[in-house]
Amino acid sequence: MLPRSRLGLRPLLLPSRLVARQSLRLYSTPPTPSPSSSGVRTTAFLSVALLASAYAVYQYEQQSSSSAESGGGSLLGITTKRPTFETRIRGSEGVETHTFVRKTEAEQEKMLTENESGERDLKRIGNPVTRWDTNWVGSNEPCEDRFKSNLIPREMGSEEALARRKSQEGWFSWFSGGATPPSTTGVAEGKNDLMLFSIIDGHGGDATCRLLEKTLHPVVAVALAGLQAGFLPPTEGGWKKWGGYLSPWYWAGSGKVWTPDNVTSTLQNAFVQLDDSISLTPVRLIPTLSQPVSAKADPSAPTPRQTFVALAEPAAAGACAVTALVDAEHDDLYVALVGDCRAVAGWQGPDGRWRCDVLTEDQMGENPKEIARVQSEHPASERDTVIQRGRVQGGLQPTRAFGDAVYKWTIDQNKVISDAFKAEGVKPRAQRPWNFTPPYVSGKPEVTYRNLHTENGEKLKFLIMATDGLWDRITSEEATLLLASYMAHPTHNEIAKTSLPNIFPLVPPLPASERLYPAQDLPQPPNETWVYEGDENAATHLIRNSLAGGDKKARGELLSMHGEVTRWMRDDITVTVVFFDDEVKNAV
Repeated sequence: MLPRSRLGLRPLLLPSRLVARQSLRLYSTPPTPSPSSSGVRTTAFLSVALLASAYAVYQYEQQSSSSAESGGGSLLGITTKRPTFETRIRGSEGVETHTFVRKTEAEQEKMLTENESGERDLKRIGNPVTRWDTNWVGSNEPCEDRFKSNLIPREMGSEEALARRKSQEGWFSWFSGGATPPSTTGVAEGKNDLMLFSIIDGHGGDATCRLLEKTLHPVVAVALAGLQAGFLPPTEGGWKKWGGYLSPWYWAGSGKVWTPDNVTSTLQNAFVQLDDSISLTPVRLIPTLSQPVSAKADPSAPTPRQTFVALAEPAAAGACAVTALVDAEHDDLYVALVGDCRAVAGWQGPDGRWRCDVLTEDQMGENPKEIARVQSEHPASERDTVIQRGRVQGGLQPTRAFGDAVYKWTIDQNKVISDAFKAEGVKPRAQRPWNFTPPYVSGKPEVTYRNLHTENGEKLKFLIMATDGLWDRITSEEATLLLASYMAHPTHNEIAKTSLPNIFPLVPPLPASERLYPAQDLPQPPNETWVYEGDENAATHLIRNSLAGGDKKARGELLSMHGEVTRWMRDDITVTVVFFDDEVKNAV
């Protein structure tokens, strides 16, 4: 499956093929001496030849890695060549052939594992999260994916805060003691923990995802702190001062504010507020472009226009994001999504069967629900232009995203901002010609809620969050099976894709009409396998298998490409896997 470009169409890719390159032998069999040669000379010649051959083999083994870095080497004056392969791409000017040197297995393995991270053993009694693994493999240069994981320990939970409100203690006293820092040496109390996990997928550059990496979780955490303090989320459009939304229940000393509905609204409003700050900041700064530069200004300091362009870059680019909130106090899970990242939960029932619970729906121009939503937000006269060819105004694939402000600015605002970019030598993104009633792209997420205690006895075992680089190559059900089998045996012989559902049975999916977009059937390709190569990091296991499964030749080609061609064949892939264990709630 080829990656989808968010910003435009891709060239047609033709099947890649390996070009056989026969390497020269490192040594030759010594010639047979003539009958007239003396025994001494023959013995000496053979000895020298054997020693030279042995030395050549030794040098080849010792220098294979360094030779791999340079693409070839010279041993005893004989040049060695690395195998290459070709990829043909049909573009607007015809078929182009690109040749790449195949990476060695060691180089491929380094590429697959060098960005691994996570927490192996979270010792927080009462927190259902026990571990998380993250990894990424880039395609763009630089990679436009980001991720974030944060533990937020709380001195008290929402129930204790409610009790203090009932006793009419001042809200400032709730936080006066500060939160207990996480334990690094032993088991700590984690019954009131909040945990945040985010996967961020940038496009049109990495400016937006870099900003979200630093700001998304703090913004969400502050919003949740406000909710716990009794501030209800806004119920109308736009943002006002928090003081205008102080819950009347606070003064009455009764009533819950920390409810699934209020947490959901708080997450949505936090996303919207952050997106407004990103996308509207350049608009608010337009007046600074006309400010004269003082003659006394430091000549090395940036000009107002340079400052403007720097601050506008996160709005000019864009990013999709999926964020999971784990509320240990109530055993609740919330997943908020803007764009086409995806979150999938793996539940195991008392009978041992696994259920693939797709928590998010890809928000893109091919999704009928998103098409209907966008069309409903604009006049009937724009019905045929708001979504064209599965893209917003024929350009952007995600229908919701942070940034992408060319779909949110008016024509006049965009012209001023584009002129500033051009004046600084920065190419701006073009606005679509049907930009009559912006915004066309939304920063408001859809939020899914799950309680970890099910009536049928199922237990949540893991949560997979990933950019579309993973989901372009494997389905939600395949990822669930790969994680279920990984938990049983990370090291194992290859397993046929057709056999895995029999070994680890899945609960039948919901009817197609009830499944989230895209509703994909479980692929059952013959003669293909999944691999289990002992990865300690579960995210690596998923990434490895997404790159052609057991077809190591194809995996090697995908990992050996570089430059723009790589982006045509695969996207940036970033994955976080969060593991849960209900038994830690009662651990001693």
